[in-house]
Amino acid sequence: MTLSAAPTIQNIAQRLFPNQTLEQVWVELLLERAQKNLIKYRTMARQFQARYNQDFETFRRHILNSEPSFEEERDYFDWELAVTGVNDMEQEIRRLKALS
Repeated sequence: MTLSAAPTIQNIAQRLFPNQTLEQVWVELLLERAQKNLIKYRTMARQFQARYNQDFETFRRHILNSEPSFEEERDYFDWELAVTGVNDMEQEIRRLKALS
């Protein structure tokens, strides 16, 4: 962002978020993004749970104690990403809510 864009951004923020400081605007926008990401990761995790009819930890034990197919291995890493994403986003949401 260039220095000349800062006043424009500040004006837009004041119009879209009246009576809020720029810090409050940032917190609100980041909170919205974290909540959106949380929904995405929870949806991914639920899809894997429905596909394999088990929770992640059960699936993880299966993967570690077997010779998984390519698809199962790929799904394991994607499911792990989703579970980690849920935990990360929940933590970020708590931190952001503490600021507001």
